[in-house]
Formats: sequence, structure tokens, C-alpha cells
Amino acid sequence: MDYAFHTVDVFTPTPFSGAQITVFPQAEGLSARQMQVIAREINHPETVFVLPGKSTVSAELKVFSPLSERAVGSHSVVAAARALVHSKTLATSKENSTIQFSQGNKVFDVVLAQHEGRLITQLSMSVSAQVDRYVPDTKELQAALGLGAHDIETLKAKTLFVSCDSSYLIVPLRSLDAVYRARFNLEAWSRSSAGSAPVNEVLVYCSETESLQTDFHLRILGAHIAQDESPPVGAAIPAFVASLCETRGLADGTHAFWLERGRKAQRQSVLKVEFVKKATAAMVVRVGGDAVLVASGTMRAPENE
Repeated sequence: MDYAFHTVDVFTPTPFSGAQITVFPQAEGLSARQMQVIAREINHPETVFVLPGKSTVSAELKVFSPLSERAVGSHSVVAAARALVHSKTLATSKENSTIQFSQGNKVFDVVLAQHEGRLITQLSMSVSAQVDRYVPDTKELQAALGLGAHDIETLKAKTLFVSCDSSYLIVPLRSLDAVYRARFNLEAWSRSSAGSAPVNEVLVYCSETESLQTDFHLRILGAHIAQDESPPVGAAIPAFVASLCETRGLADGTHAFWLERGRKAQRQSVLKVEFVKKATAAMVVRVGGDAVLVASGTMRAPENE
């Protein structure tokens, strides 16, 4: 049997930029094994398979990298929504609307909005973060990240361990140049006070950006990430927002900003982030952006052994 697919460039209004994700909008009938084989064949960072939703849920999503099944993130939600709207499976209106996607027993609120004639999709999350100020000292950070004495910001922001669904060491840097000179040194990391922490990835950021539209530039580093790679940052955004609240003393209320990941010459992503901070409630974070469909086709389902 043949299955239709769409390739979507996520977090960009421009084709052949942003993050490449392939979506199968009608994947009912495929087993998890078949989905894994297809994801390996396509070889994009993520492939999204859409199944019929139950009750008030518009669709169930299954997400696979070439190696394994993955949790749903903002990039997979944005790609799925764009593909479903294109295939007329999902209706939109001129007003903002909220729908639901699911993965297993977990249900996600998804906000659909029209902005200057384009669909902006955001994954909405309720976030309870744990913040730890006991972090490696500046010299340890320099060694672990291959940076110099003046690269790490220590006055306007602070390095923090932040845990939401995942844990990150979040390190503010002083320049875009430092962000891209940073190299994760596993040996130095293991010797530092971070070596025993349950953290696999480091999020470095700076307020210098390539685009006038954006407020911060982010990059993720880690032992299992190639030195010249700049992987998707969507899953780290709740932790990043929590770090901003902690270090900048943000007031209760609604805040919004734009983030960029990657260089413009190398498939840059631009993410819209909004969050509602309340002293008496969990923080609500919305992460998303634009997307553009660049290819469509069909694929023959692999044998289901």
C-alpha cells in the first residue's frame, strides 16, 4: 500500500531553510516497526506519522528519528499542523483557535493563528521548572566548552541547571562568535562539578543575533552531538524561559520574544515564544512558528514482518 507524505520546512517562511520534517498525514495501518523503517529511509531528523484522534483530540502523532521513536516537540507539532491544513484534514479560521494533538496518553494543546496570511502554530505547555544555581565555576565551564575567559556572561545573566521534562545546563555567552566557537569537551565535563549531574546537553545562548526580528540565538551542545551540528532547540525552550525568569526577575504577566537557531546560510530556524508567568501557578509556555511545504509524494509501505 502507498502512503502520501509531505516534507515541511519548519520555523521558517522560506523554502529550503529551517528544520526538515516529513509528515505522513494518514498513517493508519502502519506498525511501529514500519514507521521506524520509513524514518530511517527518509533520514530526516524527525518523521511524523499522523493517526486519527480520539474524542476531542484532532490527531495522534507518532514521531521517529532514523534511530528510534521520539517524544513530540514543538517542531513536530508545527510540521503536522501545516501538513494537515494542506491536505484539508484540519480546518483553520481567521481567529485564533486551539486544538489538541496526542502522543499515547499525553494530550497537547496546539494554538493555530493567522499572521499576515500565514499559519502560525504553537505548542502550549504547562511548565513547572526546577532551577539549581550550583553550577560549574567559570574556569570549569571554559574548559568544558573550549572557550576563553571573556566569552561567558557573568554580569547580565547567570549559568543555571534547569529541569523541566528534560534537564539542561544553560550557559549565557557574550557573542555569536562564542556560541559557534563552543565545543563540548567530554573529558573536561566529566572532571567538572557537572560530571555527576543528570544532564546530557548544554544550551548556550547570546543576545547577539543575525536577524533584527530575533532576541536570542540558541545552540545545543552535548557528547552525542557533532561539533559542527546545531540541532533543534524546541525541547529546551521551557527550560530556557525558566532561566530567563530566574536571572532577569521578570514580572508576572505575558511575555513574548523570538529566537533563532542556526546560521542563515545553514537552514536557520526562527521560533516564536510566548509565556505567562504567575507566582501562584505553573508557567504556561507556547513555542512555535511558521512552516512551508516543500515536497509531496507517496511511499510504498515496507513489509511488516
